[in-house]
Amino acid sequence: MLTENIQINSGHSSMIHDIKYDYYGDKLASCGSDGYINVYDVSKKQQVAQIKIRDSPLFSLSWSHPRFGNVIATSSYDGEISIFKEQKDWMKIACFQNEGSVNCVQFMPRELFLACGTSDGFVILLDNNKNWDLDNKWQAHESTIHGLCWNQDGSLLATCSADKQIKIWEFTNNNKPQLKYTIKSHLDVVKDVQFHPLENNILVSGGDDGKLRIHKLEDDAVEIQVIDYHITIWRITFNMLGNLLTINGESNGQSKVQTLKQENNFQYGTIDCY
Repeated sequence: MLTENIQINSGHSSMIHDIKYDYYGDKLASCGSDGYINVYDVSKKQQVAQIKIRDSPLFSLSWSHPRFGNVIATSSYDGEISIFKEQKDWMKIACFQNEGSVNCVQFMPRELFLACGTSDGFVILLDNNKNWDLDNKWQAHESTIHGLCWNQDGSLLATCSADKQIKIWEFTNNNKPQLKYTIKSHLDVVKDVQFHPLENNILVSGGDDGKLRIHKLEDDAVEIQVIDYHITIWRITFNMLGNLLTINGESNGQSKVQTLKQENNFQYGTIDCY
């Protein structure tokens, strides 16, 4: 069992859509329908900053690697991608306006290079070295992208979609994506994908079919475990070592959180449930 339950007043006035720890786990950030990012000090169990972004709902956020300081990117329903950096206060350092909703964002590990997934199936790449201008944009799926994730060395980007597919894109030295794998094991909308934080070729996915699927990427994408939770899986999160995996979802209007512990050969077993 997990030994500590930390409760912090969220400070949000409406639904929370995303919540992420920073690299060290010292700070926690959340975003929601009220258009705010709230930042919390985990050890003090209190909110330390509130950033008003938009009147539009915020769907996703991502922390950069700490070598760049405290940098947060977020995406909104009205298509704006905003990037903030903590100086004396949190300051907006860049923004990019997409024509449609942007559902998910994630920084490449150890680089200020941001991947974003849109409601019309495009992936947008923004590069700090180009003043956060567009580096690349391509049609990755035929339907809404719900989640995306870089692997540890930034060589692969996984995307998942309402088209029930997961696609893994390989990046060469010129940062041009090439489709390497297409996974069609899910029977319904795929809501999230996450790479293992220490293993470049272990990928976990979940969605509306209620199944958590663990894949090993070799010559082909091989499914090595399927766990049926009979819930809609919304989000998947690893801890820093990858030995704990938490999923949150919904069943019959009730929120569900389940934590799994890594066993042998990247198999996971449930250790906690809320």
